[in-house]
Amino acid sequence: MSDTLPPFPGIDSTDWSPPAQTDPIEMVRITKPLVIYADADNANYQDNVWDEPRDSGWPRLNNWWDNSAPQPHQLVLRKFWKLVPGTFTHLYPGTHLQKSWAYEHGISTTDSESLTVQMGFSGGGVSAGVSATLSHSVTINDKQTSTIQFNVDPPASGTRVWLLWDLMYEFMIVKSGTNEVIPTGRYHGDVDFNNDDHYSGAYLDYRWTHLTVSSGILCPQDKVFP
Repeated sequence: MSDTLPPFPGIDSTDWSPPAQTDPIEMVRITKPLVIYADADNANYQDNVWDEPRDSGWPRLNNWWDNSAPQPHQLVLRKFWKLVPGTFTHLYPGTHLQKSWAYEHGISTTDSESLTVQMGFSGGGVSAGVSATLSHSVTINDKQTSTIQFNVDPPASGTRVWLLWDLMYEFMIVKSGTNEVIPTGRYHGDVDFNNDDHYSGAYLDYRWTHLTVSSGILCPQDKVFP
């Protein structure tokens, strides 16, 4: 499935004011195992395991303790536009806009690693990994502080309303069939840390259950009113 941009909000008059962000639009909802961090602190064992119990391989989750498992859950991807601060403006005949913004956008190294580990892919970059995992094309650029410069011409007459948006991705782990984000932890289960040589009760925690990242894609919007 190709990546499509969410619609901009409608600019209905020169008195219109933009929201800080648009309403999120759900793009993907899937049920899949995720990687969770297991910590047997008393035995000094820690590792990443899939959040579905397995009978073989290691490290692995053997079983959840009673009443200590995450709720049945789904991975949801949503997208929305975030207003780039300081970009909303009105232009009149003869008022050319030439402006630069030092703006930090894109995904941080920490968030990139969190997505990569928890969704269970490696190599190829975060965009390729997320796209393959979700079967949906996703473009996420590395975090950078860019000096963004736009030259906006004035209208021949009337008023031009102009602003700049940053495309945001919202990743959520939610209770199945809802948009209710589940807790990150603490969950409890039995984990095989070392090929049946060490089997221990452990705390289990997701790195995130709600993560919003900038795609690094900036798009202008404008409308001219007579």
